[in-house]
Amino acid sequence: MSPEPNPVIDALRDEWNHLSRKNALHYIKSSKDQWQESEFLESGEQDVRELVDPVLAQAGFDPREKTMLEIGCGVGRMSVAFARRFGNVEAADISMEMVAQAKERRQKLQITNIQYQVVSGQDLAPYGDESMDLCFSYIVFQHIPDIPVILNYVREIGRVLRKGGIALFQVNGFHRLKFPGGKFLYWGISDTGRLRKLGIKTRPCLRFGKLNSWDGVPVSLGELQSACASAKLTDVQFRNVGTQYMWVSGQKR
Repeated sequence: MSPEPNPVIDALRDEWNHLSRKNALHYIKSSKDQWQESEFLESGEQDVRELVDPVLAQAGFDPREKTMLEIGCGVGRMSVAFARRFGNVEAADISMEMVAQAKERRQKLQITNIQYQVVSGQDLAPYGDESMDLCFSYIVFQHIPDIPVILNYVREIGRVLRKGGIALFQVNGFHRLKFPGGKFLYWGISDTGRLRKLGIKTRPCLRFGKLNSWDGVPVSLGELQSACASAKLTDVQFRNVGTQYMWVSGQKR
């Protein structure tokens, strides 16, 4: 069953289709304006090595004959690195333009174990119950300006994970207060982007205004804990709480 129409998600899809036509590599990995493809893919390899490999090693998880799902795959920056590790990579994105570019890259690199799929932006309907060994998402949920949609993705992760499967995903972990008129105040610790060249890695962040599809919306620990419980995730861990890049990990028992 298709989800109910959601104007927020429709606008999000339109924006990412536009950004992918404008300069997909930059808007996926904004630390550079112009990327060489080899450097872009190497940045994906580096992120998988730093963010994912240690989690799998700690869990004693051997990915070589496993199936994983990457939620928000973009043009395949990290999918290509996952394909070197996993037997099968399922990769989903809301943007038809992103997926089209990802498929072109897959063909050019002659990769046979990645399947790209356009999804609704609200659920994981194309994927069956207990069909995945790992569900992963990075720099995706933080852009969704709709808390119920983010929490539904967490529940959907629980649905598609096999018993013993691992969830590893990143959300905006800032603190938030809602005000009349659909406005929010949110604050926390943000990455600095280009100021890293000066050795400044983080800075305080304070914002007020309506939600948008770039800044998204922070998700509270209580909301995430409830969604993880519904997803039957155990041993749930939260890292970098109060920051723009909060990580959630757990295992389905």
